[in-house]
Amino acid sequence: VAALFTASIAALTPNTTTAGAQSNTTGTNATTAGVGNTTQAQGSTPQFSANLTGDLTFPPTVTNATGTGEFTVVGDGNTMRYTIDANNIDKVTDVFVAASSGGRYADLVQLRSGVNEGISGPISGTLVEGNFTSSDFTGRLNIDQMSDLLKLILDGNAYVRIQTFDAPLGKIVGKITPNLPS
Repeated sequence: VAALFTASIAALTPNTTTAGAQSNTTGTNATTAGVGNTTQAQGSTPQFSANLTGDLTFPPTVTNATGTGEFTVVGDGNTMRYTIDANNIDKVTDVFVAASSGGRYADLVQLRSGVNEGISGPISGTLVEGNFTSSDFTGRLNIDQMSDLLKLILDGNAYVRIQTFDAPLGKIVGKITPNLPS
């Protein structure tokens, strides 16, 4: 299955660019709700997705907050485009792509920084979107290439984690899974 999916990634990877993204201090091209303007190529389909709930937080959280994440490898395969939407969530501090094989999460890429961007107000819509490359990786778990992240996704060990002021370990989390071609 992994070999089939890897071949599918190559076939699905569009040769597109993202325009108008705003760069934050970590080097990640990101825009937060109401800031900047990121455009997505028409007709491109996310290759990976995540459904975020309180079920996968550590410890599990009872919340009516939900979210989704969409990820697409673009360009030469070294850039990942993402959009993270959230509903019924307030006071978001940080958003991460993280790794876990059970239990605690090791943050790999910071998509939103509460230190740099402040705490959000109520969100029901796009929380953050943009691009990241391997230069944005934190260096944890010896993840230093996009192929390393893709392997984590295929192995079922990559997640999106949204932290809030009242849930600093994570309010909602979702496993990033491949969208297999039909």
